[in-house]
Amino acid sequence: MASGTFGVQVVTPERTLLSGAAVSVVLRTSTGWLTVLDGHTPLIGAVVPCEIRVEQEDASVVHLAVHGGFVEVDTSPGAAEGLAEGDGPLAGLSTKVTLLVGIAELAEEVDAERAERAKEEAEARLSELRGAHRGAQSAEPEAAGQREDLEILAAQEALERAELRLGVARATTA
Repeated sequence: MASGTFGVQVVTPERTLLSGAAVSVVLRTSTGWLTVLDGHTPLIGAVVPCEIRVEQEDASVVHLAVHGGFVEVDTSPGAAEGLAEGDGPLAGLSTKVTLLVGIAELAEEVDAERAERAKEEAEARLSELRGAHRGAQSAEPEAAGQREDLEILAAQEALERAELRLGVARATTA
């Protein structure tokens, strides 16, 4: 029987960013947006870069910028046992969401000025690359064209990361 509350843990290689109870987790997977509630169907999936929103029992929302990883929803009996939340384990909870992510930041930890600079640099690089790509001669060797395409893709991804970080930082001030 669903109690409305479940365990959630967000783990990076460096540290555990979040560990405790939640009433919902909203994230984007490779197949689309997903909202996890207590008693959700078990699953394992790929998380794509997105803002993750974790609603806690007191109705506060934790915002995280996540740049990809994996999610597991475990509903086996006692799945959340031993998941520390301040003063002890989450006794009796049987749903646990674990997010294993390579890079993630809590909204309050995002350096908005740095993210804004990264966004401006990525926009400038993208504009430069697109201008050079348009000006290139059609007789250009195929390998050079592919390299330029990869550089454009890398600049677009850098821009998306910066915009994600800025969006998450602004979510807590809105």
